[in-house]
Amino acid sequence: MRLCDVRRRRRPPVASAAGDRGLQRRALALALGSHPLPLGFDALAALLSVDSADLAQALALTAAVRDLVLAGLLRSDGLRVMPTRAALCFRRLEEDR
Repeated sequence: MRLCDVRRRRRPPVASAAGDRGLQRRALALALGSHPLPLGFDALAALLSVDSADLAQALALTAAVRDLVLAGLLRSDGLRVMPTRAALCFRRLEEDR
């Protein structure tokens, strides 16, 4: 069994607070906005005004990205994030409304 198969089997964790969902929403919007170019974590943190020297803020951003990856909305190679095909399709559907 490959690691990516194991990740797909895990359920995405439920956001613990409205702030977590807001951070996820903003991170996804930025990743969608930068498409087709991947967005580096440093750039993402800067755009979200996250102080990477603050451990709590850095962990919150990491958790938000992780949750979006597990939900199938973002892909990450550990250094950059990019929206998945599903996220891009959903954005197109929302724009057509």
